[in-house]
Amino acid sequence: MKVTAQRIGTCVLLLLGLTLAPPLSAQSAGPSLKQQLIGHWQLVSVTVGERTPYGAAPQGSMFLDADGHLSVIVISDGDARNISYFGTYTVDDAAKSMTIHVDASSGGSGNAGGRSFKRLLQLQGNELVMANEAPVGAPGVIKQTWKQAN
Repeated sequence: MKVTAQRIGTCVLLLLGLTLAPPLSAQSAGPSLKQQLIGHWQLVSVTVGERTPYGAAPQGSMFLDADGHLSVIVISDGDARNISYFGTYTVDDAAKSMTIHVDASSGGSGNAGGRSFKRLLQLQGNELVMANEAPVGAPGVIKQTWKQAN
């Protein structure tokens, strides 16, 4: 009888523990990539292949909000023209990429308004590297490095 009472007591405690434990779906897996990107970013560098067309010390800001809006300003310290643009963005967590939909732009090598650009993302701590996929026949991969400002 003692063995049965102990087993029943153990089963009751086990069931009670399972009932009070939060479901696995309620446990946080951490913030999504998009959530980690939201905020203000300061430009560190821009490279195209091995070149630095915006110079050794370009300045710039990128703002990404939770509703998927962005604005970017890059002031050149080199040969490239200053550029600014705004629009919307979507993030693909699985592909670690962002698609930027430009509403309007100024400067750079032409009007990017109405165009979309895919960028591959590498996020480590407060540093974000955005790069395009290797273009065919282009001067090289465009790589922007940003540091979180907020």
